[in-house]
Amino acid sequence: MSILPHSTPAAVPDGARPLGEGPFLPSGEQIDWHYRKPGWQPGDASTITPMRVVRDDERGLVAWLAPGTLQESQGAPDGRRVRTVPLERRWLEPRIRIVEEWWGNGILRIAPAGAPWSVWLFWSDATGPEWTFAGWYVNLENAHLRTDRDTYSSDHILDVEIEPDGSVSLKDEDEVIAAIEQGRLTGSQAAQIERHAGAAIESFRAGEWPFDPEWVRWRPDPSWTRPSLAGLDDLRAG
Repeated sequence: MSILPHSTPAAVPDGARPLGEGPFLPSGEQIDWHYRKPGWQPGDASTITPMRVVRDDERGLVAWLAPGTLQESQGAPDGRRVRTVPLERRWLEPRIRIVEEWWGNGILRIAPAGAPWSVWLFWSDATGPEWTFAGWYVNLENAHLRTDRDTYSSDHILDVEIEPDGSVSLKDEDEVIAAIEQGRLTGSQAAQIERHAGAAIESFRAGEWPFDPEWVRWRPDPSWTRPSLAGLDDLRAG
């Protein structure tokens, strides 16, 4: 499985390593999950989400995003979430750094080592005693690079949604078209992203590790506190 040409996240600290190479973090430790645009430079907007490590080993990284987590995110110049920008301008508008609360239920993210995607598990009620599994979401992205307490990737726009009954659909195909028209992606890059989507679907149908039933049954340690990201107060004040 490969990453897109010329799209490895820029400005990753020296010594970064692929997922699956130690040293590894123990369960319960905090890790910050970064999404950066291709060509990212220090000070540019990015998405940085503090999470709790569930498992970190040769297979990859599993981490828990708790409800209500505050994260650094990417906003439009007026402070709106990027996804509220009209599609015909979404890849042309500059982006600023904002603070955003994770608005949904908690999610489990699994980034297999070397894979150009991560698998997100959703539950319709992850705050009460009854958890109802709502399906898998495959976020197509660069294979991650790691430092000891951070992991870095770049989002590839197209995603795969998999319902609990196994039905599969692509998501955000209209955004991919807009990204090509607005210069965010080339046609060849979009074609490679589509191939990655096909490989992810094959991984699901083969029942590979990220889609193992153990993760559907998984629940977070009730003693875990919600992690916080360094610098959020300064960012919010600015």
